[in-house]
Amino acid sequence: MTKRLYPLWALCVIGLSACTVGPDYERPKMDLPGQYNADVPQSSDAGASAKAPVAIQQDWWTLFNDPELNNLEELALANNADLQIAVARIAQAQGMALQAGSAQYPNLSLAGSGTRSSQGAAATGSGIDYLDNNYQGNVGFSYEIDLWGKVRRTVESADAQLKASVFDRDSVRLVLEGSVAKAYMNLRALDAQIKVTGSSIQTRRDTLRIAQAKLDGGLVSPLDINQAQATLSSIQAVQSELVRQRAIAQNQLAVLTGKLDLKIPAGGLEHLPVPPMPPVGLPSELLEGRPDVRKAEEQLVSANAQIGVAKANFFPSFSLSGLYGAQSVGFTSFLSAGGSVWAATLGAMQPVFTGWLLTGQLDSAKGKQQEAVANYVKTVRTAFAEVGDSMISVQQTRESGEHLTVQVASATKAQQISILRYQGGYVDYLTVLEAQRVANDASLAYARNRGNQLQASVDLFRALGGGWQQPEFKR
Repeated sequence: MTKRLYPLWALCVIGLSACTVGPDYERPKMDLPGQYNADVPQSSDAGASAKAPVAIQQDWWTLFNDPELNNLEELALANNADLQIAVARIAQAQGMALQAGSAQYPNLSLAGSGTRSSQGAAATGSGIDYLDNNYQGNVGFSYEIDLWGKVRRTVESADAQLKASVFDRDSVRLVLEGSVAKAYMNLRALDAQIKVTGSSIQTRRDTLRIAQAKLDGGLVSPLDINQAQATLSSIQAVQSELVRQRAIAQNQLAVLTGKLDLKIPAGGLEHLPVPPMPPVGLPSELLEGRPDVRKAEEQLVSANAQIGVAKANFFPSFSLSGLYGAQSVGFTSFLSAGGSVWAATLGAMQPVFTGWLLTGQLDSAKGKQQEAVANYVKTVRTAFAEVGDSMISVQQTRESGEHLTVQVASATKAQQISILRYQGGYVDYLTVLEAQRVANDASLAYARNRGNQLQASVDLFRALGGGWQQPEFKR
């Protein structure tokens, strides 16, 4: 290496160890409560879990122990178009990150040519035909010395965007999983309500036969028959509406899973366990578990790095380029020592006046970073509120279920007694109608509440970014 090249290589070494302008990323400080919701009772092992992070289970829907639900989730993850779009965006972000990273390395190129040219006698001063051969080949390189960290900040921004696209896919996946689970819980709740109305229809048909027998015996008036028929038709209409809603819920699952001919056999809610309340968790666990929160943070990292890129534009840029090759007029002497050629160039450029272009770019980068901060804070607060809301919903629907269980048992017993007393002639038919109405309403309310409780559990799983591991579920 000649001494004349030492300054160029020294400048390269300096560039590799140069400073990086712009602010380094720090997570915004937020004043969050010590736990999600102090008013909601926690699990019995809350004290132990508060000292250690809660283990998040990604396939949280398997905790419901329902093979049909597991199959629907697998279909949705394999076929859903929204998830496929999110995966494609990751590939785009990977390509952008590779493009940004390529600026960290020199660009190398190979070039070669062979030229044979001729000039006629009339075109030459000597009046003699001229025939010329020229062969050349070279290796060229160019490299922008990242003296101020512009390239490094660009790479940092692109890597953060790649991570954000991954978390965006995870967010789409979590929403998809939750939508499938909630639609399935809704369908099973409708199955339970259809079963309740079917039982009510059978009970009303039985009482209609009793009323008809008593009318035939001259013990009652036709009023009882008309009242029995009216209430029977009313319950049948309710059942028809529930069947319609179930068909719509099944179609919704068909779209989510990509299986448009989906048919789900009738089932119930009895076998589905309701997860317990999660242990007390610190807000930091929420930041690590929710993909939308992590996506917002990576977008903030990217916007923060762009400030460094904008600041680096104010400083001079340096570039290094070089060429080494061979050139000769004869192919046999092409590789001889006398045919070598080389060149090395150090370039520098300092912006002097750009019409406030660079200032505008910096102001824009700072504004985008401030927007990203606000979006991150908003996402964290929304996530925190969603966890609290879901925990309250799970707790209150559980308490409502306990009360409704007592109501269903008492109303069912009262209905049975009223029918027996009517058959024996001790009460009128209005007493039977009222008992049947209360029993039917109580059973429907219990089925709806059970479905709401399961859907609230799904919301809680989704709000926490997945499921927490617990040895036992209360049925």
